[in-house]
Amino acid sequence: MKAIPALAVLLLFLFGEYLEAAGPQQETLRAWDEYIRIVNLRVAKNASVGGHFLWIDESQDMARLLQKNEVLVTNRDPQNIPQGMIHDWVGAVFVPYVTLDQVLKVVGSYDRCTEFSKPLFSRCTILSRGGDQVELNVVAIQKVFSVTAAVEAEQQVQVVKLSPKRAYITSNAIQVKEIADYGRPTEHPFSENRRPGFVWREATVQRLEERDGGVYLELETIILSRDIPVGLRWLIKPLADELPRRLMLDVLNDTRTAVLRDVQLSPSHGLSLTASR
Repeated sequence: MKAIPALAVLLLFLFGEYLEAAGPQQETLRAWDEYIRIVNLRVAKNASVGGHFLWIDESQDMARLLQKNEVLVTNRDPQNIPQGMIHDWVGAVFVPYVTLDQVLKVVGSYDRCTEFSKPLFSRCTILSRGGDQVELNVVAIQKVFSVTAAVEAEQQVQVVKLSPKRAYITSNAIQVKEIADYGRPTEHPFSENRRPGFVWREATVQRLEERDGGVYLELETIILSRDIPVGLRWLIKPLADELPRRLMLDVLNDTRTAVLRDVQLSPSHGLSLTASR
């Protein structure tokens, strides 16, 4: 149900095998920490009274498009990250005729994420759950041509319900492992200084608001990866932008479909809804 590291896995498929493996530099990690600090400040500000809670509130047209069954996705990647790249993607979908609690129930069904989002997730295990905090172990895989990238991450998830109509969910990867030879007898995690750099760090923010006869759901996924070599950017950058956009669209569509399906199956709910992709 979340676009965990799989989004960034796509970014480096076509050249990752041909680069010298290495871990992130300290200046790269400092840039990441500063960027995430700014994101967290923005989340807190938007959650306060009077703030623009949703990204779509920046334009009235976006809400109207979502109500017409559109899914909106854009990226706002920062520039000049030393020896790395930060990929910041945000998307939104509208789920009609449902309540915030119904959406939160599905979004929080982490043990069912492989059911909702195959083949993106091969495993999602709840390690602990206490109140509004959940710790997960997730394995996400992506295949492009002959290359398979697999990432295992331990996620700390925090659910904050601001009111009966508003909530947001933050998730931070406290540990990320890139897996070599995935699915083979020789499968093993890359060492820190030999990893391909598909995903070095990862964080997500989900924002949900019930209004206009349904629930707006936004997903922001932020990934730190190795940089694209200058000589390959003209070839790789268009693909690096298009593939994550498609994956974000799929994740949001899958979430909407899962919510609508669960509402249909609920014996206490009389609505007959059709989810579209």
